[in-house]
Amino acid sequence: MNARRSRAAALLLAVALSAACLTHLGRAKRYYAEGQDRARAFGTVSAVASWKKALDEATQACRRRPSAQSFTVKGLAEANLGRWAEAEASFLQAFAFGFREGESWASDSALTGLAASFEDRGLEAAALRIYALIADRSDFRPALMLAAERRTNLVLAQASGLAAAEKARSLAALTKSLDRLIDRDFACGLYHYLRAQVDGHTGDLKRAYEEAVMARELGLPSAKIGRDNDNQLVYCYIRLLDSLAPSEREALAAAQARWAAKWGWLDDRTPAWKKE
Repeated sequence: MNARRSRAAALLLAVALSAACLTHLGRAKRYYAEGQDRARAFGTVSAVASWKKALDEATQACRRRPSAQSFTVKGLAEANLGRWAEAEASFLQAFAFGFREGESWASDSALTGLAASFEDRGLEAAALRIYALIADRSDFRPALMLAAERRTNLVLAQASGLAAAEKARSLAALTKSLDRLIDRDFACGLYHYLRAQVDGHTGDLKRAYEEAVMARELGLPSAKIGRDNDNQLVYCYIRLLDSLAPSEREALAAAQARWAAKWGWLDDRTPAWKKE
């Protein structure tokens, strides 16, 4: 009888521990998805809070019953929080538990952390080489997006001090790289935002305006980038109005008025956040 009770108690304990683990993993997934949604809605602070909760829950799941899934969620949360060394370790653990992409994601996380460290220490040329490598070869979206953004920012900053011909070559190479990213993941608003920034520098205001509209429609990863995109969109819109023939000007103004109404802007040139 005692042996039977002991087996029953052990079974109940195992079920309870399994349920707790599933609860932690389930919560981690939910918080991670919540963070992604909030980031797309420009809720940067609340997105970070959700990713931290996801990390806490995933860490608990990894301790109770480690698995490829729990370490993958943990690594994703760490990557979104910019904890690249920790993400590398988590993805290697996920790989050990059978997640095939874990090894390459770990490598990309390590490279991203290294590039960010180089950039923070003023070694921009070394950082740029790594960002370019990640942007051209990686399939790990968090690293890919950060590398694309940082690479674009560095190239645009450097281009301002170059001679006209050299600047044109540098921006043309950057444009080709961004076009490849857009072809691979057209629904990523960040890539369209970056393309709009480059088009603005090359003077292609029509393409810059269209890419900025596309970026806003698809969603952007932070409030800061969203506002910067809105400013670029309005700048291009105003400049285009001044350069177009009357019939084209009227068509553009009508289209922009429809977009502004859809986005809840105060008028065709004033995003809603400017009243805050």
